[in-house]
Amino acid sequence: MDSLQIFKEKAINNYLSSIDMNNMNIKQMKEDLKKLLGEEPAIRLNYVQEKTLNEAGDEEKTVERLDKVFITFTINKELLPGKEMPFPITKEFIVD
Repeated sequence: MDSLQIFKEKAINNYLSSIDMNNMNIKQMKEDLKKLLGEEPAIRLNYVQEKTLNEAGDEEKTVERLDKVFITFTINKELLPGKEMPFPITKEFIVD
């Protein structure tokens, strides 16, 4: 694994663990991560729905919660000697 990739993954992980994931602002996240990574990453949120019934079974309640965050950033990979290209990396971060 590339040292730049390791650095970026640690920076993202540290950032995500420092914010309140229940009250996050995606625009602000992109701006903050752009400062850390030197590029604006793509962010995808994965929500799950949980349905519950009351004891009588007549009232269903649906709760949606954030389950995972997928962040895509780039690293440069050498294709040929002296020729590099940006290569996208998508990492999954599980929200507790």
